[in-house]
Amino acid sequence: DFGVYPTVSAEDMLDHFAVLKGVTRRSERKEVVKALLHRTNLYNVRKKKLGGYSGGMKQRFGIAQALLGDPKLIIVDEPTAGLDPAERNRFHNLLSEIGEHVVVILSTHIVEDVSDLCTNMAILSSGELLLNTTPREALDLLRGKTWKKLIDKSELAEHEERHDLIMSRLYAGRLQIHVKADARPDASFEPATPTLEDVYFSTLGDGPKPAAQAA
Repeated sequence: DFGVYPTVSAEDMLDHFAVLKGVTRRSERKEVVKALLHRTNLYNVRKKKLGGYSGGMKQRFGIAQALLGDPKLIIVDEPTAGLDPAERNRFHNLLSEIGEHVVVILSTHIVEDVSDLCTNMAILSSGELLLNTTPREALDLLRGKTWKKLIDKSELAEHEERHDLIMSRLYAGRLQIHVKADARPDASFEPATPTLEDVYFSTLGDGPKPAAQAA
C-alpha cells in the first residue's frame, strides 16, 4: 500500500506528476493523463478525490503514476494484497497488458499471482536466491513426486519423522499433508497435483511447515 493526497483528484495528481516528469506543455500533459486514466480504467472516476478510492483503485492509480515517462521497468510489491476478487482480476488484467510492453518485476507471497502473471519466477530467502526458473518448470520439479493424505492432527509429528513433508493444511479439524517422494509412500497416500505453493515450501527447506487455516 502507499499514501495518496486524499483531497486531490486522480486527474489533478497525475497532471502534477507529469509536470515533475518534465511534461511541461499543458496540451501534451492533458493527452498523457487522459491516456493513462483510460489505460488503468480510472477515467470515469478521474474527478473523484483519491481519499475516496478503494484499495484496488489506489493500486491502479499507482500504476498510472508509475507509467508516466514510459519506463522500461516497473517493480510492484504485493500489489494484490487486500483486494477483493473483482478488483484483483482487474489488476491482473492490467499487469498482463502492461507486461507486453514493459518489464514488470512482481514481489509477492501470493502464489496465484505468480502462476497467473509471471513468465519467469524466483524464490528468495534471507537474501539468497534458491530457485530461478519458469512456473511450468518449477511445477515439473515435483510432478509425479507429490502425494497427499488426510490425517489427524495428532499424527503430524509421526509423518514429519517418516516423510519429506512439504506442507500441511487444516481442513475441518483434520490435516491434509503433502509429502515429496519418488514413489507412493504407502497405500494410504494419493497422487497430488503439485502447486507453486508446494514448490515454495519444498524449496525453502526440510523444516516442518506449520498448518495453515483453510479459508
